Amino acid sequence: MHESDEFGPALRGRGSRVPRPRLRRGDRGERTPRASRRPEGKRRRRRGRGALGTLGKALGLVVLLVAGLGAALLLYASSQLEREPVDGLASGGRPTNVLLIGSDSREGMTREEQNELTTGREGGDLADTILVLSFQGGETALLSFPRDLYVTRCDGSQGRINAAVNVGGTSCLVDTITRVSGIPIHHTMEVRFLGFRDLVDAVGGVELCLDDPIRDAAAGIDLQAGCQTLDGGDALGYVRVRKIDSDFGRIERQQEFLKALAAEVAEPRTLVDVPRLFRLASAGGSAVTASEETGPLALAHVGWGMRGLAGGAPTYTVPANPMTVGGAAVLALDDTEAPPLFERFRSGAILSEAAADPDAVQREDVDVAVLNGAGVEGLAGNVADELRARGFGIADVGNADRTPQTVVRHPSGERDAAELLAREIPVDVELEEAGVAAVTLVLGEDLRD
Repeated sequence: MHESDEFGPALRGRGSRVPRPRLRRGDRGERTPRASRRPEGKRRRRRGRGALGTLGKALGLVVLLVAGLGAALLLYASSQLEREPVDGLASGGRPTNVLLIGSDSREGMTREEQNELTTGREGGDLADTILVLSFQGGETALLSFPRDLYVTRCDGSQGRINAAVNVGGTSCLVDTITRVSGIPIHHTMEVRFLGFRDLVDAVGGVELCLDDPIRDAAAGIDLQAGCQTLDGGDALGYVRVRKIDSDFGRIERQQEFLKALAAEVAEPRTLVDVPRLFRLASAGGSAVTASEETGPLALAHVGWGMRGLAGGAPTYTVPANPMTVGGAAVLALDDTEAPPLFERFRSGAILSEAAADPDAVQREDVDVAVLNGAGVEGLAGNVADELRARGFGIADVGNADRTPQTVVRHPSGERDAAELLAREIPVDVELEEAGVAAVTLVLGEDLRD
């Protein structure tokens, strides 16, 4: 073994104990809690697109597939992908694990784009974001690796994990993660700065709700508290900002953004907008470099796994503690907490935990009537297909009188089922007890905005 001084830029902060800006409904290394039971009656649910409990470097095509693309569109998106040979990938077994990489590469950026996005001219082609998406069946979990995690890399050198791609490309990062965690990797997907920006712009921006303002000149952002829609440039700054807290705060923001982006793509208004879908397919495909083995069928499987993020899948961060090596601030793996977490991902137990909640209403227990009150042709059928794919039963599909506000009506005693359904809808939703035979989703004109 030999030490390398390729640590990469040091991050400030003291690990997970450092205070950080809060995003609503955020996951902080554990499951997002289910909605609490409330008295019967009418109440408003806030939209949950500001929540992740994601990836800042959100790996565009993967998120695009949340929308449930048709075969033709899927083949088109697949044809846009760049592919690279990657060694050390697993060829079978369950669950499926996909390595998602956000690169700080400035490749292809003009001087004007570098200035506009405040990225600077120098980039080390480091793995700025490292996540493992694990999925099986309808369950999904996400694991983030801190970029400053001090590890032994594929060639025996020691240093920050984010420099593994400089040592030996994506293959080295796969090897390093497998050695550190024992988690087999089946596919890889990487996106660079420009691809990330273009993807966010293609979807029309992503809404986040901030409890506190975030200002960082180095990242090129000045965001106010409250709900706002971020374009590609602001979104890139949001997932890059790190001077306000620590690597752990940055990871949380990246995770939050990925869930919000997944929810944006999965919105009904996106699913019925064919030109937007093709813009997304083009932007997503050209933004991503995938492993050679990632063909259309594999992309469809990954897209299915990504559905869980839009629905509030649990996210985790590799436990680590601050330390100094050779004058550089890094993070040391927590030898007590990390091994059990890695084992839960290797075995798939992490997914069983996500599914197990005997006291909660499950999607398969809820039959939904979907009625179109938005005046958008085919909207009820598309939403019904999406809900069916997410595990709900569909009792009926039809039309309703024009309705300004989307509403979920439920029979007496089925408030929990109505709340479960409301969490799937990306706009403010009214909950009403009514004399209906089944939980009924009336799609409003607010879904046209």
